[in-house]
Amino acid sequence: MHITPPVLSRLPHAGRFRQRLLHASLLAGLGLAFSSPMLSLAADDDVLRLQQENARLTEEIEALKRRYQQGQASPAEAKQSEVNSAKANSAEANASVTNQPVANAASTTEPTRGSDNAAALGAVIVTSRNREEIAQDVPIPVSVIGAQKLDRERIFTVDDLTRVTPGLTATTPNARRSGISIRGIGKSTGDESLEAAVGTIVDDVYLSLPGMTYQDFTDLDRVEVLRGPQGTLLGKNTTMGAINYVSKAPSFTRQTYFETEVGANQNGSDFPGALRARGSLTDAIVDNVLAYRASFFVDKQQGDIENVNNTLEGSIADRRFHERNRYGGKIQLLLTPSETFSARVALDYSESSEYSNTKPFQYDPSTFADGSPRGNTYSARLARSYFGGYRPIIGSKDKIDIGQGEPLKTNNYGISAKLDWQLGSHTLTSISAYRGYGFDAVNDSEQTRFDIATTGTLVDHKQYSQEFRLTSDIGKLLDYQLGLFYLHSETVQTSRNGFGDDAGAFYATGGQYNTLTSSAIGRSLLRQSLNNLRVNTRFRPETDSYAAFGQINWHLTEKATLTTGLRNTYEVKNNSVEKWSTGNNAAFTEGSLAENNAATAIRDGRVNNVYGLQKGEEIRDNSISWLLSPNYKLNDDVLLYASAAGGEKSGAVSFNSSTGRSDNVDPEKSLDFELGFKGLFLERSLLLNVNLYHTRVKGYQATTNVVDASTDTGYRSRLGNIPEITATGIELEGGYRASDRLSFNFGAAYNRARYSDWETATCPTEQPNQSVCDNTGKQIVGAPRLTGIFGVHYVQPIWGGFKAQAFLSTVIRSNQNVENLLSEFGKQSGYSVTDGGLGIIGGKQDNWEFNLVAKNLFDKVYTTSVNAYSNNAPVGYDGLGQRRYVGVVLRSRF
Repeated sequence: MHITPPVLSRLPHAGRFRQRLLHASLLAGLGLAFSSPMLSLAADDDVLRLQQENARLTEEIEALKRRYQQGQASPAEAKQSEVNSAKANSAEANASVTNQPVANAASTTEPTRGSDNAAALGAVIVTSRNREEIAQDVPIPVSVIGAQKLDRERIFTVDDLTRVTPGLTATTPNARRSGISIRGIGKSTGDESLEAAVGTIVDDVYLSLPGMTYQDFTDLDRVEVLRGPQGTLLGKNTTMGAINYVSKAPSFTRQTYFETEVGANQNGSDFPGALRARGSLTDAIVDNVLAYRASFFVDKQQGDIENVNNTLEGSIADRRFHERNRYGGKIQLLLTPSETFSARVALDYSESSEYSNTKPFQYDPSTFADGSPRGNTYSARLARSYFGGYRPIIGSKDKIDIGQGEPLKTNNYGISAKLDWQLGSHTLTSISAYRGYGFDAVNDSEQTRFDIATTGTLVDHKQYSQEFRLTSDIGKLLDYQLGLFYLHSETVQTSRNGFGDDAGAFYATGGQYNTLTSSAIGRSLLRQSLNNLRVNTRFRPETDSYAAFGQINWHLTEKATLTTGLRNTYEVKNNSVEKWSTGNNAAFTEGSLAENNAATAIRDGRVNNVYGLQKGEEIRDNSISWLLSPNYKLNDDVLLYASAAGGEKSGAVSFNSSTGRSDNVDPEKSLDFELGFKGLFLERSLLLNVNLYHTRVKGYQATTNVVDASTDTGYRSRLGNIPEITATGIELEGGYRASDRLSFNFGAAYNRARYSDWETATCPTEQPNQSVCDNTGKQIVGAPRLTGIFGVHYVQPIWGGFKAQAFLSTVIRSNQNVENLLSEFGKQSGYSVTDGGLGIIGGKQDNWEFNLVAKNLFDKVYTTSVNAYSNNAPVGYDGLGQRRYVGVVLRSRF
């Protein structure tokens, strides 16, 4: 059912305009169902009718502009009509060419072939500001990746998005270690008490933890990546930007989509090493009243890292780590009982069970940076006679030797309902949602074949949210949005450490080890000292967030608009911690006094600082986000804009994990300035968007390490505040349609993101005699200074109505440091990653494709995260990128 925008009802000849728009939409749908790219070149009758209808729509727009000049209509009404025309034009483009090349990364409707549809290059519809707008008219730096590009280039995860979006980086070794940054700012990993500064929104529902993005996102209409503060409208704590996922909606016309994929990765021993399937089905249940959409995905891929342990039987002995093993599905219902009300309900579930929980060890130096000896290193402990000359794997990026650990399990699920009421010149929207997220990890701590220790965190997270929005129609003087938002989130996070019968020999000091290996009883006590010991720490962070927000677009002249926004957020946060041990609590009595004391000391070293339930210091915080953004439409194809925005992310209730004492994190405050333009040039064959920015963040919230002699590693992970960071840079994004068959997309970013005040940083572990370092002026963690993106797509008709296509996408990043304390071992040199493919398109309606695809074509080895060495572990690469993968994909649409 078509719901007519109220603005159209106020236009002269509104009925005729609506009728023509309905006819154009109907013809566009018929074109999608029955047209072929080859037919567009042959002047198919349906396409010609669409072109004629769009010509008439263009005449309507021009007439409306003339009416504005005579004072009879507003420029905003003209803009709304342009949006409607753009949608029809996009439909025509898809009717003409269902598999067009991508002209730019910021395009959901891929460019058309033929001068008649040249305008479609800039006619991309987005909902970045909670209303349908043309992307080139939105004064925000936003990248939009459309459905065809997502499917063709296999972009399903957040990590995949980073390869096509300038300014976006991510670390995704597993759900709990996932972190997302824009312009190098915003990562939040490893602690559910700390919220991210980059928000993720899926079909209008804000996800409160970065780990909830650890899944395949499929059956999407588009993904919008917004850079810069978005807090006055979108989600919560989106002080650095947001990722907005928009799913394909249910349709009253039957449509099916299905694809299968098989492939193999660089180090796979079996073929096929990957099996994937994705599909969707949509149709009417009651014509024009109730429709559904059902989609699913299965994603299995053999791991890049081989477990060489041949001493065990069972799944872990022959598993390849760094794999994919996930599936999920989504059901949507669309109810449109009248032209003034619609409801969309969605239910989804996804699950993964993957041996992805490993970080190959790379370096274990015997001395510190100053040349002094490190003492009992990881390698030195395993060189003890107890381990029989065992030599651990250090330095390999594709082999490990693991005897323990279980698949890492993650699940995401939820239900949401979006209700829209048309109330005269306003739309009232209600979005109600519940989401759950679970995570269960059992990792081999030492990554050896011995029964030493396992670690892992169990997470159970739930959130409830409710949002109300009142949106006005676009008026002559102004249009606005007002809203209320509520979010409740609660988490149970339990860190678990377990020890086996080889743990005593590994964790003992040199003196303890010598005492217990001098007799048979002592050697028995050595094995008993830690066997079956379990040490657990449980946190329970909880948040209630209330917000009121509003944003107004003031139409000062036909070309000038001023956007103002304000959001007030009040939050109540609580947390508690408890640390306890179980098992192995009996006294050691069978040896000599020295032997019993040595065994007891080994155990006490693991269970030190055990404490009962401790409640944190409650936070009640009020924060303000604001926006002031003027923009000027220089002409129909060029937009100039600027913005100033401020935001605040509330603090976190945290603890000193060694003592259980409250150690709260202060709020994080940001101030951002943007200046840019968006333009179409060369008869709209070139799209070019450029943005300058300067961002300052005070009290930047981050997970760092601090020196703590009471821990076995000598360091303790801590949530804290970095006094100040700044990011200054320039971003460029665009596309070029060189011909009817050849198109390019490109992007680039220069990002000077530095610690502008961090004189009291903890020194990296290789500097043992200096506990405080001055990191002021240094580039921040995980922020390459230079990023470049380049893509190309080419289509060539061959024979019998078939077409060949080729596509390529490359991201280039300069060197960066990816270790939290900027260790020398955290330096990642510059690298590039290239994806691509070749294929054939066929069928009378271009409804099937057969593609050969490659990810990381040149097999570049790189990491997005490094763990520094400690007393018990070498330097570990925690974020190794996926190695080369090649597969074949068969896709069909009906």
